Amino acid sequence: MKIDVDQLFRKRFHAFSVEFIRYAQYMANGGLMFVAIFLMGLLAFYYRSIITLIPAWFPLPYVIALVIATVVVRSPLRTFLLEADLLFLTPHEVRLDRYFRKALVYNFVIQSIVVFIVLLLLMPMYTEVVGAQGVQLWIYWCIPLLLKGWNVYSSWIFLRLPDQKKIGLYTLARFVFSYILLAWVLSEGQFLRLGPIPFGVLICAALLIWLHSRMLTYKKKHSIQWYRLLAIESGLRNRFYQFVNNFRDVPAMQHQVKSRSWLIALTKWLPYGQSTAGRHLFAKKFIRSGDFAGIYFRLILLSGFIVLILPGPYAKIIAGLLFIYMTASQISSLWRHQLKRNGYAIFPIRDGQMRQAFSWLRMVLLGVHGVVLVLIGFL
Repeated sequence: MKIDVDQLFRKRFHAFSVEFIRYAQYMANGGLMFVAIFLMGLLAFYYRSIITLIPAWFPLPYVIALVIATVVVRSPLRTFLLEADLLFLTPHEVRLDRYFRKALVYNFVIQSIVVFIVLLLLMPMYTEVVGAQGVQLWIYWCIPLLLKGWNVYSSWIFLRLPDQKKIGLYTLARFVFSYILLAWVLSEGQFLRLGPIPFGVLICAALLIWLHSRMLTYKKKHSIQWYRLLAIESGLRNRFYQFVNNFRDVPAMQHQVKSRSWLIALTKWLPYGQSTAGRHLFAKKFIRSGDFAGIYFRLILLSGFIVLILPGPYAKIIAGLLFIYMTASQISSLWRHQLKRNGYAIFPIRDGQMRQAFSWLRMVLLGVHGVVLVLIGFL
């Protein structure tokens, strides 16, 4: 059977684009999007004031290099694969090189947009504090984009490895190479330099030669790991559904259950009884189902950092209230998920008790978030 890989990629890309645009319209009509836009406007308004707070001794080029390296090295590869492809496409793997090349180009373009936004946000710091200009600014823009292309390709090659631990090792090596190169470039050649000897360049050259030798070996030795690519594609799709679910119910979303035993131990402090059964159910669902707990803690960390750096009490209060509103919206998706799954139907719990239990959990989570922001605000 002959496969038109160009047409196959166009169909998969078109189906994904239609779904993305439809959900993007739902998000644009939601109030949470306007809250996020207002929050970004608040940060932009105080951005210059935040820059002036950076002390002279602060190693800003190395911190900027760390942020950019994190964004550059992280390269989740979307291939638009489906589970049925394990049956219908695996026999034609040797003919799919063009399909995967198109997927790599797509990933580079999309992820380069993220790199461009990060560079745009960090450029005022780099130009005002470090004083970069002229050729140095061209290097500031070009090197991270070139590194992103190299990381996308190298990540694709190392995904062929059957051993996940080796993939983690090479990811660490890619990060070390990217960080040393960025730190050396952004510091104008001062990073890891001892007298006239640029040790940073020597380390980068050695890592690059070693990584490319490994890439050439693994490309010939190992074939494509279809199950891993499907797992990555499923994870990216589910992560997008989880984000959209904060604005609108997503029927196609699949929630993964995670043990998180260190957090589940906290529920042992709740008293046992029929009146508290709903609290146990919601608390354990929040901790173990999907990424509710992960999003909650990330919002606390992000809001705490922003409240800490914003100057003036009014800006801190406004930002804190906006983040608490975002947290409340994220917690509300837990109730919608519970109604959709109808998981409490097997328990002898009335609807009123379930609503009270959910209100109790929401009050506790928002209270913890508020207390953390108040404590940070007084620092």
